[in-house]
Amino acid sequence: MIRVLKYVGAATIGLTLVVLAFALPYRWYLQHQTAEGRAIRSAEGIDSLVSVRIGGIDQWIHVRGQNVNNPILLFIHGGPGIAFIPLAGSFQGPWESRFTVVQWDQRGAGKTYATNDRDLQRRTMTVSQMKQDALEVVNYLRTRFEREQIAVVGLSWGSVLGLWLAHEHPDLIAAYVGVGQYVNGRLNETTGYEDALKEARAQGNAEAIRDLESIQPYPPPDVDLRKGSIAQEWQAKLLGPPPDRPRFVDIRRILFTVLSAPEYSLGDVYGFTRGQLFSLQVLIPEVKKLDMATLGTDFRVPVFFFQGRHDPYTRPALIEKYAETITAPQRELVWFEDAGHFPFFEDQRMFTDELFRRVLPIANRRP
Repeated sequence: MIRVLKYVGAATIGLTLVVLAFALPYRWYLQHQTAEGRAIRSAEGIDSLVSVRIGGIDQWIHVRGQNVNNPILLFIHGGPGIAFIPLAGSFQGPWESRFTVVQWDQRGAGKTYATNDRDLQRRTMTVSQMKQDALEVVNYLRTRFEREQIAVVGLSWGSVLGLWLAHEHPDLIAAYVGVGQYVNGRLNETTGYEDALKEARAQGNAEAIRDLESIQPYPPPDVDLRKGSIAQEWQAKLLGPPPDRPRFVDIRRILFTVLSAPEYSLGDVYGFTRGQLFSLQVLIPEVKKLDMATLGTDFRVPVFFFQGRHDPYTRPALIEKYAETITAPQRELVWFEDAGHFPFFEDQRMFTDELFRRVLPIANRRP
């Protein structure tokens, strides 16, 4: 038996080496193709990937655009923990003609998770610290590019940080765009679950009804990732955009995109996957208790909500009701009728048009 195990072990190692011998060159080829396809060739352009000391750790920031003098647009990713540096190439290319676009792998996400001490990130990963990280990123960009203000897009969890920046630091923010805007954690969970169960019963979907009723009462008093996963899976299937629309949450597509991203090493790819679970475990208990109404209703910067009508995760009715409560120099709720939680991917042309039509003129007005 020992001899057999030795042979099996040797064969496994040999097979692994053979796979790597073919897989790694193919990955390098994909990375090269991706880099060539997204190359910034303008003399005034920028493609900069840097590690910056933010909040006591090294955090990664990727800046791209055809003209470095264009307005700065910071995209704050969601999750928490879903890094967007390797994913941005699938949607932000058109923005780069009119904005200098910034992607930031947050504490606990992607390259930042992979290149910093895990225990340090676990000890320091709080909503309060993440807000300060976001503020430091904004000030880093203002200093580096000599701007008084920048525009901000906040996605889902990132909209917590983005809306906070817009309310608390209006002198630094030219305009804010909330995508899948987070409003109230507990209420959003309750509404999403009830909407999904109602739709399951309307469709007579026995499997969905069984699964959703099995996790009652929902949401549970304490964080339960298993129950949350069941609820969100059925919300996506029952409440999401029409099946003929592009799907951002496609595991095979996302994995292929991340593996072929020239910005990411294999260690970063591990950080991309492991960082998501890490961030959920550490931050979600606090995030679920958040209520954005506690910020107050008066905003001194233009506020836009770019909302998918079929968003299964941040329910449209809650966002519409919240938008009506706030005042701002300019406040608009823009509906994407065929999109869900990710309208920048699911309806790319309309999202780009709205970004250019509504946000760009404001961002171009330099104080």
